[in-house]
Amino acid sequence: MAGRGTVDFGYRYRAGWHVLVGAVAIPLAVAIAADVTLALGQRLLALSTLAIIIAWYAVAAPQAMENRDERWGTAYFAALAVAFPLLLAIAPMSGVLMFALCPQLFVMIARWRVRLPLLLLLYAELAWAMLAPVGISRYTLTMAGVTVLVPMTVTILVGAYLTGIREQNRKRAALIEELTRTRAALERAGHEAGVHAERERLAAEIHDTLAQGFTSILMLTQAARTTLLRDTTAADNQLDILEKTARENLAEARSLIAARVPADLTGRSLADALDRLAARHTRDTGTHVDVSITGERTAAPTGTDIALLRTAQEALANITKHADATTVRIELHHDHGCTTLAVTDDGQGFDPATVQGGYGLDGIRTRATALDGTCTVRSAPGQGSTVRVELPTTPAEQATRSPCPAREPHPAPDDH
Repeated sequence: MAGRGTVDFGYRYRAGWHVLVGAVAIPLAVAIAADVTLALGQRLLALSTLAIIIAWYAVAAPQAMENRDERWGTAYFAALAVAFPLLLAIAPMSGVLMFALCPQLFVMIARWRVRLPLLLLLYAELAWAMLAPVGISRYTLTMAGVTVLVPMTVTILVGAYLTGIREQNRKRAALIEELTRTRAALERAGHEAGVHAERERLAAEIHDTLAQGFTSILMLTQAARTTLLRDTTAADNQLDILEKTARENLAEARSLIAARVPADLTGRSLADALDRLAARHTRDTGTHVDVSITGERTAAPTGTDIALLRTAQEALANITKHADATTVRIELHHDHGCTTLAVTDDGQGFDPATVQGGYGLDGIRTRATALDGTCTVRSAPGQGSTVRVELPTTPAEQATRSPCPAREPHPAPDDH
């Protein structure tokens, strides 16, 4: 019922109906009490009848208005159809109650097939009260027609208009309520999608940084264990590398927690970060990594550099785990507002069509797509592989989704 109260005029402003009844009934009671043309008994009977009508209103009106139960409204007006003519017979001035009764009728009863008969009955009683004392003649019929038919017609027209507005407001309120529920559902869905996207982002970041770092630590630990007894100097060097790798991994973890730029990019350019990444990979795995940078660098969003660095990290991690390569080359090319990163190895290669989904290549593709770029993988068994990502480097080009110009990667080195 509270929800209906926010949209139903009759419910929201029910106090106004009470004020209207009081504004009509109190002056009427005063006028009846002061009418010296009526005998004392008639005045008392009229006031008692008026009091009964007001009491009946106090009982039935709240039920009819607040619960929108037409049975209460019908019962209320059915009782009035008995009490009202009695009051009119004693005090004809009581016809002013129609100013309060007609609006109540349109609030308490919604169906016209119930409204109209009750309205006609009330006005017929009013006409009878006017004609009974003076008799029926052409003049009295004309006066009754002007006094009764005109107000009744206006009441019906105004009631129809108000009913239409009320129904329109009710439909509009229902639509607003539906839109509110839909918006709440969309907000929940958006929140869930945001949570899911953030989880996916963190999973990809952890896969490309911490997981790869732990893999390197595991490999270095195993290597140090095998050389610890026979060559303590070599083992000590491996432990130094192990410590550096652990520190680098810790720095990446702190960057992820603080949602900052990757440690390798902090205070450095993408080219410097790639050089550091190549040197670290060569140090940790023994696989030589060359870095080639061509073209003139233009301003690029930080997100572009992060995506390219993560692409290189993931490509090198995949090479370590699967390629069995001896040489790797990282090419970074700037041209026409686009940046192209290609990571090529001379390893055993693979069939890209058979690679299952995961956080590796799928993560690279997702990052590239999110920045309106492209990712292509070229490989074949025994022929090495190339992972190539092209990204627009300016916000304007990202906004307009301008494609990067095609550029073939340098052929993979051949050691077969």
